[in-house]
Amino acid sequence: MPNAGPRATNARLSEIRRILSRTNPERRAVRWAEWARSGVPIVEPVSGRPGALRVTFLWRPERRVTRPSLYAPILDLMNGEGALTALGTSGVWYRSVELPPTARTLYAFSPLPTPGSTPRAPSWPEYFRSLRPDPFQSERLTFAADPDDPEDREATVSVLSLSRASGPVSSPPADTVYWTESETRLRSAHLPGTRRVWVYRPPEFDPQTADYNLVLVLDGVVYRSAVPTPTIVRGLVDAGALGPSVVVAVGNAAGARDAELLHHPGFARHLADEVLPWLRRTYGLAPRPESTVIAGSSLGGLTAAYAAYLYPDRFGAVLAQSGAFNWSDSGRMDGPPTLMREYAEAPLRPTRFFLNAGTFENRVFPGTNASLLANVRHLRDVLEAKGYPVTYSEFEGGHDHAWWAATLGDGLRSLLGSPDRKGPAPPR
Repeated sequence: MPNAGPRATNARLSEIRRILSRTNPERRAVRWAEWARSGVPIVEPVSGRPGALRVTFLWRPERRVTRPSLYAPILDLMNGEGALTALGTSGVWYRSVELPPTARTLYAFSPLPTPGSTPRAPSWPEYFRSLRPDPFQSERLTFAADPDDPEDREATVSVLSLSRASGPVSSPPADTVYWTESETRLRSAHLPGTRRVWVYRPPEFDPQTADYNLVLVLDGVVYRSAVPTPTIVRGLVDAGALGPSVVVAVGNAAGARDAELLHHPGFARHLADEVLPWLRRTYGLAPRPESTVIAGSSLGGLTAAYAAYLYPDRFGAVLAQSGAFNWSDSGRMDGPPTLMREYAEAPLRPTRFFLNAGTFENRVFPGTNASLLANVRHLRDVLEAKGYPVTYSEFEGGHDHAWWAATLGDGLRSLLGSPDRKGPAPPR
């Protein structure tokens, strides 16, 4: 957990407070922009703590606010850690935290307090709609609006990557098309409603002449925008790190995500018995299980591992980023998690795993049995004890799409990058 800096202690903060507090109000916006372009957030070493950095986030709202906040997954937002402090009468608000140089976090500002932090705090949907990126930070992620959620809006947030944070992060415009993009809406015999499915194929796609990897990602809207899976896969293929590949992004039915991505056998059956056969009928795509990765984050990571548990003959590789393995199949987090027991008691399956989580995902929230990080480590230990091949890593961050975008390629290289996992195309 980051350490807070409750007071303006560094020289640059003192300078901006002095300058803006004495500046004519009509000139403050201009002077603030001149100053901020020299570098925000402020990053400086912490005296007496080798390797630690103090990061100070600053925001000058265009309108008067009384309880603004910083949204960042490195903070315990519901306990008020996101609250911003006024920098004198300058009109600038700030929040300081101590981080290691390997840290990365997405962040944005809101004129509202974080949900749960005060009795009158907004709901999470209202809060997310209020977020604003840092106008002086060029690295950003864009979340496309969910076309099946009329209340959802496109959102752009900023990304801070400190000097030793690994992996690139990029978020192209949500309407950018990579390779050939096809979109359809599938019905299911096992679930109500319909789900959008996006398919991305390289220009030379021909399943009769090549053995294609299938990268199937859940939370399809997010994994084609903020976590730009088609771009990442295309880059790996172009670099020779992966063989020929196809990306399939599966969306969520309206209002159904939390139910269907929580140990829902009907959703897993939809993926195995409806989505995969549809791909074969429509595109002639039938990759071997060992060439099929099912991927997701949070509840999507849980569902990826659950679907592979139920259908090891379809999904031979699991890529779970910050998987919410603390959930049980009863929809509770205060008892023993179900998935660990299921894998421990079942016969060994031919499944490979890439698991990761953030070091800041170590909070034990009320009503839970352990932190998310502890449960990811628990599943890793169960799988390794059982004999499953597991690649595991931790990153210096929280429950964060910026890190999931930065590490998705690592997971795909781990699961699909070995040449000996290729072979002749399956019979038709």
